[in-house]
Amino acid sequence: MTIDKDFKRAARELAEREGISYTAARRRLAAGPGDDKVQEPPVLVPIVSVPCSEGCDGSGHLGAVCRVWRPADVKSGARWEVRRAAELPSGRADQIAERAEGPDARAYGRYPILNDAWLLALVYAMLSDRQPELLPDRARLRAAVEADDLAAVDTLMEPLDRAAARLTTKVPETWWGEVKPVLDAYADEVESNNGRDLATLSWQEIEARDAVGRLVGKWRTAWTPVRNYNGYWDPPGVMWNAVKGWLDARLVDRHGGYAPKSRVRLADDRPAFVYAVEWGEAGPPEAYRVRDLVPGRHGNAGRLVPSLTGDDELVSASECFPFE
Repeated sequence: MTIDKDFKRAARELAEREGISYTAARRRLAAGPGDDKVQEPPVLVPIVSVPCSEGCDGSGHLGAVCRVWRPADVKSGARWEVRRAAELPSGRADQIAERAEGPDARAYGRYPILNDAWLLALVYAMLSDRQPELLPDRARLRAAVEADDLAAVDTLMEPLDRAAARLTTKVPETWWGEVKPVLDAYADEVESNNGRDLATLSWQEIEARDAVGRLVGKWRTAWTPVRNYNGYWDPPGVMWNAVKGWLDARLVDRHGGYAPKSRVRLADDRPAFVYAVEWGEAGPPEAYRVRDLVPGRHGNAGRLVPSLTGDDELVSASECFPFE
């Protein structure tokens, strides 16, 4: 009892001498003579996040958390389609598909083919990972989005669009023999986290890897038969040749030439139908994959229609002329 009274008296004297509370004095005395530090309660500091340019070390934003700028950070002054066109991989893929299919492509579900735009997003993700030099300069992209300049965004994204257009195809032998194995190998890489330790990634990088992981999940599911709502089994696969048509239409709109479904006349005076476009590193189309136009039968009698049974023919762009 005497010890407890002495402890209380010492605590009151320490509180009076130091100008602290009685409870704080008791805590200091209980900590022992070797610890003179007063344990203060934690202080909550308000933290905000600030989108920064590439390479920012945070020294200019005291009390704030820096993060990499994203097109979605532009809340006003830029149209939704401009922000989406600058967002990789899924945003740009959706925009490319919708612009190729028309402004009302998603109205009333008339174009279910747009549900396969994720395949283009997967192609963008793979090219971004394996060829980062194709990605646009972040500062210039930010300026283009904030200026609401869709043409400037398309210009900055063009190296990636061209690489995707050269990779994708409408030729079945090329798809099954070359392109699909490449995407299968990339899916394996993503599922193994590309050999990277997730603990070393920022939250934005982890979020981006999660988005790519969902695309890979769709890729895996696409090749597994599923039972539809009618009870029938849907065959595996995805509309892989649509992606090539979307990219060709976008690049022809920028650089001229003949878009897919156009009619041309070849150097030997044969009428033909443009099936796909071949692109180089820059400039207008280098060649076209064409199909012969043949006289229709039955309800199409007297009209020229694309031959669906003949093989595609690769023709140089210099050998294709307007159809008259």
